[in-house]
Amino acid sequence: MRYLIAETTWKMMSLGHALAQTGTLLTRCEAAEDIEEFHRIGAHDLLVIEAAVLRSQTTLTRLRELSPEVPIAVISRDADGAQIAAWLMAGADTVLPSEASPEEILARLGAVARRAHGVSLPVSDCGPLRFDLEKRRVHFGATTLSLSPKLYEILEFLALRPGRLATRETLMSHVYGFENEPAPRVFDVYMCNLRAHLAPVEAALSIETVRGEGYRLQVTERRGTARTMAA
Repeated sequence: MRYLIAETTWKMMSLGHALAQTGTLLTRCEAAEDIEEFHRIGAHDLLVIEAAVLRSQTTLTRLRELSPEVPIAVISRDADGAQIAAWLMAGADTVLPSEASPEEILARLGAVARRAHGVSLPVSDCGPLRFDLEKRRVHFGATTLSLSPKLYEILEFLALRPGRLATRETLMSHVYGFENEPAPRVFDVYMCNLRAHLAPVEAALSIETVRGEGYRLQVTERRGTARTMAA
């Protein structure tokens, strides 16, 4: 998954570092005044923002308007119950105390990001594949697919949105953020390699190319019912 994080204080920079250590993709926004633009154009699964930014640069209502489907986590210090309730009513999905342990904050952020995709646990099935979202691994029965980090991110993005069209631009934005994107031909090679990894389950799960539009993950059989799994 990819998080957009407003690294506007040392505390938020430390949180960004801890998230990066888990393998989570990060889009870092260092200037509070840029957070709306980053949120509008990025392909991320969660926005993590400090409460002070809401008081000075933007509002939860505005952030919701820019990207309605992306959950928002607010980090705050010493907020009282009334203020937390106001943030939740204004569009925040969770409010986390900045003094909480890093382990608790990471776990809560992961839970919010997953549940926005309808996934309650860190381990989730998609067709015959089992995704470990925490360890960033994909299993087919007793076999762990040997995916590079970028191939994993492409597959995870599609698997969290089965049946939905993902444009090429959205996929590349998710995988690369605002970093230098590869030449189009390189991305074509990634998709070819990913399909090769999925060949053993192609009867149950496959990546469809929608010409001129993007890609869609088609799932026709559930875990445990695919022909190869039954064997």
